[in-house]
Amino acid sequence: MLIFVRLFRFLLPLVLGFLLIRTFSGLFYGWLGQGRRHGGGSYSGNGPGYAPPPPPGRNSFRDPYVVLGCSPRDPDEKIRKTYRKLVARYHPDKFIGLQLDKEFIDLAARRFQEIQEAYEEIRRSRGFV
Repeated sequence: MLIFVRLFRFLLPLVLGFLLIRTFSGLFYGWLGQGRRHGGGSYSGNGPGYAPPPPPGRNSFRDPYVVLGCSPRDPDEKIRKTYRKLVARYHPDKFIGLQLDKEFIDLAARRFQEIQEAYEEIRRSRGFV
């Protein structure tokens, strides 16, 4: 019994320290505005398919897989599901009825167009319907 008490006294501070570090490191990264990278090209807190928009007035080439938040190794079905999810999320008609600013609706329309173009490019390159 004494061995278990000593073991508990030794492990408890280690476990609590680990949990505190994990908790505060997540807050620290969020406070700095730096998302930690996760698999698939998404950034923490921004959902699937997040990629920062290009600067206004520039037509910069962006990887279609980055726009959709997918990987070139992903199967076709996963790309389709991600595409459908993003289309439902950024469709401009969804925002028109909410009486939002015209700028916000235009931004959603541009993002929607980027998603459409990226999916078409992937679809053509892979040859699926």
